Amino acid sequence: MLTLASLIASAQYKKASFLTKSGRTYSLGTTFHLMGDGKGAPIGFYFSGGRDNTENHFFTWYEFVGIPPFKYSFQTTAYNYSTQAEEPVTVSGKSKFHLIYNYNVGYHILNREGSSEQKLQPYVFLGINAVLLGRANQPEVYNQYSGLKRNVTTEGLSFGARGGVGAVYNITDRVGVKTDLGYNFQYNYEADGYNTGMYNMFTNHILVTAGVRFRFLED
Repeated sequence: MLTLASLIASAQYKKASFLTKSGRTYSLGTTFHLMGDGKGAPIGFYFSGGRDNTENHFFTWYEFVGIPPFKYSFQTTAYNYSTQAEEPVTVSGKSKFHLIYNYNVGYHILNREGSSEQKLQPYVFLGINAVLLGRANQPEVYNQYSGLKRNVTTEGLSFGARGGVGAVYNITDRVGVKTDLGYNFQYNYEADGYNTGMYNMFTNHILVTAGVRFRFLED
């Protein structure tokens, strides 16, 4: 019984101390996706968690990024039912809510050895991503036109790679400000079956993030 009680107490201690492991980090912040091509720069928000040991150059983190629905617009040509002729047309609409998963590996540039950390810690990073939710709602222009030379992708897969530079400014040992600047390379597989050029919601773009990072250290 004493052994069993000890095992249960140990398990509860480990569970309670999960958030106090050395170097475990959590972040909240805002994302900016400078995509252009009629989509502008949609703004989102993120939650991330990872590990950043004070003695290592390498660190890792994952992110869940949410981007609220944003407007899009582009020009193409299409067949008009009313005039029975092909003519220029503006296709516009709104995206669905996007949920994106990122996994990143970073490398601190400055020397991290010693009893105290640098306040400012610049780094470089590489990562991969996958769009878990999101595409576009079918635009209303489809009710009037057919045979569009460029169609909006409403189904399919979207995943990619990213890389760039960033920095953490440690306000205290536990709280810091974090920012990233990078480029996202995105591959989109269209499942709509159109034999035309496709217009995707999440494409290659410059990305900027800014947020607050919390790090949990051992007592």
